[in-house]
Parts: sequence; C-alpha cells; structure tokens
Amino acid sequence: MAHVDLPAAGDRDTRTSVPPNSESMPRILVTREEPEPLSAAVRMAHGEPVELPLLTTRRLAFELPRRLEDYDWIAFTSPRALEALGAKSRAAGWSWPPQVRAAAVGDRTAHELQAGGWMPECVSEDASARGLVESLQQRSRAGTRILFPCSAIAEPTFPEGMRAVGAMVDVVHVYTTEPIWTEHPEEKSRLGQRFAEEMQRGCVITCASPSAARAMVELARDAGVLRRLQRAVLVAMGPTTTRAAESLGLQVVDAGAKNLAVLARKAVEISLRGLVKE
Repeated sequence: MAHVDLPAAGDRDTRTSVPPNSESMPRILVTREEPEPLSAAVRMAHGEPVELPLLTTRRLAFELPRRLEDYDWIAFTSPRALEALGAKSRAAGWSWPPQVRAAAVGDRTAHELQAGGWMPECVSEDASARGLVESLQQRSRAGTRILFPCSAIAEPTFPEGMRAVGAMVDVVHVYTTEPIWTEHPEEKSRLGQRFAEEMQRGCVITCASPSAARAMVELARDAGVLRRLQRAVLVAMGPTTTRAAESLGLQVVDAGAKNLAVLARKAVEISLRGLVKE
C-alpha cells in the first residue's frame, strides 16, 4: 500500500498537544523490545504509551577478527552490536575499547560509545544506515578497511553503500532480533489477544524496524485481526521500515524520524488529526 496522505495544514485540527492529565490523551502503541525510551518520548509529547514489546535480541556465536586495530573504522548501527563486540573482546582478554576510529548511527549509539570511553569520530545526523553511509563516505577513500558488526537480519545498505566508494567492509553477524514467541511459543496467544484488544480500543501503532513490522503482521494473522491491522495507520521510523511495512500491505506514515522523539511526536500528531481507525 502507498503512504497515507495526511490532511493539509489548513484542513487539520490546529491542536498540537493535549493537557497531560486529559482523559483524551492519544494512545500510542509501543512495540519496541526496549519500550521505555519511546514511551518516555510519547509522554513528553502528551501521549499515553501502551507498551507491547514483540521482539527479543539473541546474541550469536561469532569469531573475532585477528586484530581490531587492522581496521580504519568500526561502524555501529545499533548499541546491541557494540555490546556484543565489546563483550566478546573483553572475554578474549583484549584491550577495550580498541585503538580504532568508531562510526555511529545517531545520538543513542554515539552516547553508548562515549559511555564506554570510546569517542566516535563519525556520527550520522540521520539515525539510519543510509545516513551513516553518507557521513562516512566523506571520510573514506578506496581501500579503507571497515569492520561492521551487525544483526543477522540487517539490510545490506551500509556495506553496499561503502563498497560503492571502494571501501573494504567485513560484515560480522553478532546478534539477531526475533519475535518473543520464537523461544516462548506460549506467549504468542497472549500477545495476540492483547494486540487485538488494544486495536479495538483505538491507538496509533508505532513501528521502529522492519522486524517489528513482520512480527506485527504474523501476530495479527494468527489472532484473526490482520484486516483490522491493514486498515489501521502505522507510524514508521524512517524509509527502510516504511518500505518493509508497505510491502506487507500496511498503511504507513513515514515519521522521517531522526530519533525516537520525532517518532513519538508524529504518532501523537496522527492521533490528534483523527486518523485512528477503530
């Protein structure tokens, strides 16, 4: 399905926020594995977060390169990749952080690097793999060596983008993201029932990753509410997630989000415009 067309500025409700104690506070469904950062952003935007995490992260077994210092850059598109590489390196008795330049997607990953004593030298303003490609291309040349620890289900955007300018990218899968019910099948029925109930009550659904969109559709199909989900408005974080959700037949508004605060504000705005379909 195509993007949802929003009402023109002159046609929409001029309200931009709701009093924090109002009973009409917009309900925003948060499906992230770690819901609190987005939930906090929703509250700041005067919305009511409804937390329903659908995903879990599982670290994978992987081999460390011979020497991290052989690389010009180590690029991170998520804090989870940083955590996995750091844990493996420390377990091997290696000095951490390594004496290698770090590149990070967005503020959150950059903050995690800094908290560990590793100052990133390249941080993309746009919190996406494409944004990191655009930032790092300006600081790379043919033959630049990059280590890219990432999810096993990550899109090839970053390695393909850097190889296009002659960089040598080694991809190492250090974790994967999967639905909670993969390891706990008994959870699927409970989550499906809760998902159906929340849609029945009315809410704006947020989606921060392609894997969340896939999990949502699987859950809705098994719970018998797929058509309701397809009629709902989904607010997605960035073009990659938007394309993935659209390919699954969902109606999507791309928040164009550079961070979770933007995603939260867009979801609250959509609710106030009256686009929630109960």
